[in-house]
Amino acid sequence: MTDVEGQVYMTLLELGGGYVSGVAKKAKLPRVNCYHTLENLTKKGLVSYITKDKVRFYSAEPPQKIVNVLEEKFHYAQKLLPELLSITNTLTFKPKISYYEGIEGIKSILDDTLTAKKELLGYSNLKGAAELLDKELIMNYAEKKMRKKLKTRIICPSSEEAFDFTKNYYPKDFPIELLEILFVNPREFWFEHEITIYDDKVAVISLNKDELIGMIFESPVYARSQTAIFNLAWLGASSFIAL
Repeated sequence: MTDVEGQVYMTLLELGGGYVSGVAKKAKLPRVNCYHTLENLTKKGLVSYITKDKVRFYSAEPPQKIVNVLEEKFHYAQKLLPELLSITNTLTFKPKISYYEGIEGIKSILDDTLTAKKELLGYSNLKGAAELLDKELIMNYAEKKMRKKLKTRIICPSSEEAFDFTKNYYPKDFPIELLEILFVNPREFWFEHEITIYDDKVAVISLNKDELIGMIFESPVYARSQTAIFNLAWLGASSFIAL
């Protein structure tokens, strides 16, 4: 878990359970941030809830559950590592690379990601994307993803802008099951590029306004390698807790 998730988990333990508003107040966090954090902890199996008068009452799972989850993920990572090494060792050729410049080039890359037949995996800085790209462009992209029913998993540095990103840019009826965002500590993991892995391709977009460039690497072997690395990063980020 992230530092914030650890803080919320410890707060729940101290309170013995509570509603979002009470947990947020005790943890000294904005209510929206606390809600997202509780949802992430619930997905990880470290927090559960019951509904009282249509409002969720959250409870922390026993601390031993954290150890069990970490052990399970550690064993899974051990099984995954030989596959990662095998894929890396077979990458002996250069992939096909397409180069793009400017906002129009970035639009072309985003349009290409919409051709994906499977889920999109990515590292992104949603705060940086919101500052760089036109709001209408982001909203149209989100709308197209919804129509195509493209599932997306993103690892992103946490920030107020990132927490509010879906509320500000995604359709109100966007299915929650199509988007999963894992927030990480921005002090340790601050991304200046957006990387999207899909099908046999890996797209890279600079989020620096002074460096408006992007590339698409097309290679089944390279894409499989990056997919495995992303899954390992997702596993590691979702397993960490700072208590």
